[in-house]
Amino acid sequence: LLLIGRDKEQESILNKAIEQNNAFLAIQMFIFGCVEAYIYGDYELAVNFAQKRHETGFDVPFYGMTDFFDGLSFLAMAHQSNDQKWILSANKSISNIDLFSKLSPSNCEHKLLLLQAEMNSAMGEVEEASIKYELAVSAAERNEFIHEQAIANERAAEFFLRHDDPRACYHYSKAQSLFLKWGAQRKVDDLLMSIAL
Repeated sequence: LLLIGRDKEQESILNKAIEQNNAFLAIQMFIFGCVEAYIYGDYELAVNFAQKRHETGFDVPFYGMTDFFDGLSFLAMAHQSNDQKWILSANKSISNIDLFSKLSPSNCEHKLLLLQAEMNSAMGEVEEASIKYELAVSAAERNEFIHEQAIANERAAEFFLRHDDPRACYHYSKAQSLFLKWGAQRKVDDLLMSIAL
């Protein structure tokens, strides 16, 4: 588990990369640290990685991946804090993903739909969010992004659970099976321990 700030060896590698001006390694650690922190629900750490990556001035978009996880992390923080600064940051990520979605729909359509669902949820637009979550799950499945389909199902499950919608059970079950198919047993275990059904 990368989670810099929680692992001294990883933190040491990152500090050495920064000292040696190895921007490529530092950015890689910030990118994948953000992804991993988001997947395991440490949203504060995820946005910390995203912000540090932006501060380097050598940001790499990775064809939507960085904007996707940045946006998800910002929106998760918006849910937790109700601070509008996270909505503004997420809007920038959504705009970038929208551009990538036009260039490569099969790679980014589900990313855009999930970010839109999360934004609708953060804004209290329940019906719109419900539709977008289902569309995001379908698009990720159609385009065979197993891990992002798992994430979309998990986010949909959490949304439906907050709104006492019975679809939460289906989406949690689907998320677990997809994370397992992806090889993320630890994430499955984490889900099983945290689900409040």
